[in-house]
Amino acid sequence: MIDPDVLNALLNDRDPSLRYRTLTELLDRAADDPEVVACRERIPASQRVARIMTKMHPEGYWLFKGDGDGVCYRDYVTTHFNLANLAELGMGRADERVALAADRYLGLTQKDGDYDGHMSCLYGLNIRSFVMLGYGEDPRVQRTIALMHTTERHDGGYLCDMHEGKRITRAVKSCMRGCVNALTAYAALPHLWDTPRCRALVDYFLRRRVCYRMGDPETPVFGEITSTIFPFTWRAGLLEALYALSTMGYGQRDEMTAAWGLLDAKRDEGGLYRLDWDPPRTLLRTGKRGAPNTWVTFYALLALSRRDDSHRSRAV
Repeated sequence: MIDPDVLNALLNDRDPSLRYRTLTELLDRAADDPEVVACRERIPASQRVARIMTKMHPEGYWLFKGDGDGVCYRDYVTTHFNLANLAELGMGRADERVALAADRYLGLTQKDGDYDGHMSCLYGLNIRSFVMLGYGEDPRVQRTIALMHTTERHDGGYLCDMHEGKRITRAVKSCMRGCVNALTAYAALPHLWDTPRCRALVDYFLRRRVCYRMGDPETPVFGEITSTIFPFTWRAGLLEALYALSTMGYGQRDEMTAAWGLLDAKRDEGGLYRLDWDPPRTLLRTGKRGAPNTWVTFYALLALSRRDDSHRSRAV
């Protein structure tokens, strides 16, 4: 049961995107429910969407200091991040502006499905974004999914070209950031959940109790993995990992207990969860760092609700 005051905060009329996602994902309201339809129709003209769209170049991309018409991974205001933000806000390919930007960016997809240096933190984020935007069946997105799904590493994770093979005497460990973004991508692809590759990635996290070091099980892999981050980027936060694992049915595993405790520590007396970090210069601002945040709360409650859904519970 969700506290009524918390639910009212998420259903606030001033944020139709959050209201829409709360209705459909937390409350399981049907897409043709009149309240859902009315809410969805308000999203394209909403303040948050307008802030992003007013910065879009007429040809369908976002620039940072003159750079960004290609696959620019330098800053949090370039194209792939804004497409991710629009996906979070409930936008999709039916909007002509989104279609222009998405089709242009997908045109930059390489033959093997990659975008730049096989950075899984980049292509994992993009897969999730494009699935949410309605491009999951696009052949270009399918190539990127195939790339992610056929990339194998000794520890079940992911690593980009710039770090692969940099040590001669021992294997390089996978990158937690790339692994988290691949995990959230898999969470959007339920037909792949029971495949060996997806299960290997899940096991990568369960072996680490989500976010702890293998050789030092009381110490997090790094600080940001214990933080609540929104909007999601190439960084690896606690929300993304818990949301993805619980979505795929692993939320009740014993290996998850410590990480759920970390999340619980973010909750205030009123039942809202705080935002630890948001990307600088992002065009999707949802609140102040260190303060209770409705979007963080939405994802926290979504993760918890899926953890407690007995129909999702499964073993590795």
